[in-house]
Amino acid sequence: MLAGLILAGGKSSRMGTDKSLLRLPDSRQSLLEHHQKRLSLVCEDNIFISGSQHEQGIPDIIPNCGPLSGIHAAITHILLHHSKISELLVIAVDMPDLCSDDYNHLLKVGRENNCLCSFDKCFLPLYTPIGCELTEYLAKVFKHPPDEALMQPKQQQYSVKMMLDSLQGLQVQPFKNTQLDNINTPLQWQQRCAEQPYTEA
Repeated sequence: MLAGLILAGGKSSRMGTDKSLLRLPDSRQSLLEHHQKRLSLVCEDNIFISGSQHEQGIPDIIPNCGPLSGIHAAITHILLHHSKISELLVIAVDMPDLCSDDYNHLLKVGRENNCLCSFDKCFLPLYTPIGCELTEYLAKVFKHPPDEALMQPKQQQYSVKMMLDSLQGLQVQPFKNTQLDNINTPLQWQQRCAEQPYTEA
């Protein structure tokens, strides 16, 4: 069974406000609501949210280690409470212009090869089977106690890229119209709203 994970637990320090609550100009949906709707087209109702600030959000077990913290906490939660879920599609809340065609492309390639899969030179969104290799890798990476992890948040071991490389994941070429830009600053958000108005998937 496939589930979706929206990474929405970041500090949004450059934006100055929680990016997941920014509202798209046409739909008036928040970025979080927007992604929940998009993911439901491929994952139905099996959608999880990373981030303790959100209702029913999954808090990081070891915080301040970037997206990998959210992936680690979500997979730990899934293994404990949702044994039928065997694969995960991970997306970032600050990438509003991805669509179901993009997700289905990753799903197709990842399933055919039974491996992690992302787009070339962009490590989110990410498809991953939930298997022994992945869980053992995450257990090894996050074996440090929380205080040590907090002191070293930028270590390379906490990168999604390193996980892809270590587990021999694939990176595939995106479609010509795939939009992989993420939104980090108020200026980028203003430009996105002005130049790329929201359209339905």
